[in-house]
Amino acid sequence: MLVLVTGATGNIGRHVISSLLTRGHQVRALARNASSKLSPEILSRLESVVQSSGYDDIASLDRGCAGVDAIINAYSGRPELTLEGQLLLLRAAERAGVKRFVAACWSYDWTKLQLGQQESYDPFISFHNHVGLTSEIRPIYIISGVFAEVFFAAPGHGDFSPRNHGCWDPQRKRLEIWGTGDEPWHWTTERDAAEFAAEIVQRDDAVDGGFWRLCSGVNTLKQIAAAYEAARGVKVEVEVMGTVEELRQRALQARREGTRRNFWSYIGWFYQLFTVDGTWALKHLDNEKLGLHTTTLQEFLLQNPTI
Repeated sequence: MLVLVTGATGNIGRHVISSLLTRGHQVRALARNASSKLSPEILSRLESVVQSSGYDDIASLDRGCAGVDAIINAYSGRPELTLEGQLLLLRAAERAGVKRFVAACWSYDWTKLQLGQQESYDPFISFHNHVGLTSEIRPIYIISGVFAEVFFAAPGHGDFSPRNHGCWDPQRKRLEIWGTGDEPWHWTTERDAAEFAAEIVQRDDAVDGGFWRLCSGVNTLKQIAAAYEAARGVKVEVEVMGTVEELRQRALQARREGTRRNFWSYIGWFYQLFTVDGTWALKHLDNEKLGLHTTTLQEFLLQNPTI
């Protein structure tokens, strides 16, 4: 197949390109500055690169979609990309007659939420609802929990450290726990996320779209602390911050004091809350349908010695 990868130079996009090439597919990349972000070796293996000035560059979207068999969208999680940008890409796919479309998603299970519960997931909900009303394309949505790179605040991959109301303090090797620490956290590496997308898009039933609930692993925060200690040989400081109900009140208060335009200032509280209270837990996983090897927590830590 010839597959268009949008957001091709991002953390997920680069992995998606490699996963597709490994499977023998042709890959076309759409990006603003691929030549400075992708290695010469990868660039030499691409079918082509379509230069784009931004998510609303309709002409480049049409050039990118022309003649491809499938699209994997690897846009980042900014609301304007997730909703507006992704809709523009989908309309270009419609004009080109493309039926296989992997939506930018890779998240916790927002199908259990109502608009306004989690501002960062509102664009996913809105995109899904609008496409269902207006398009014959049936996108594929991959629900995969938190990225391991984001959880551990790896530089350049997002920061879920306590300064953004997350769990892991990378400087102090400290883990903040709300609840008991025995609640399950579903997590996925960026490489595994790309593998899921590349494997799903080539299936015969990819045109049927739908939801896939997949992850690299499921661990409690206590287990994560123990795994880090075993991999690094250092003691992880663990502090219980309060109960789940206390976390809920902290999150709601932060929302009242903030603004929706600046939801990133408080949304970390809700990522923690909806994980530990089970609101968006991945109840039934589809990993066995794909049969892919996924990265263990120990493997991830060994592969990323700077974390």
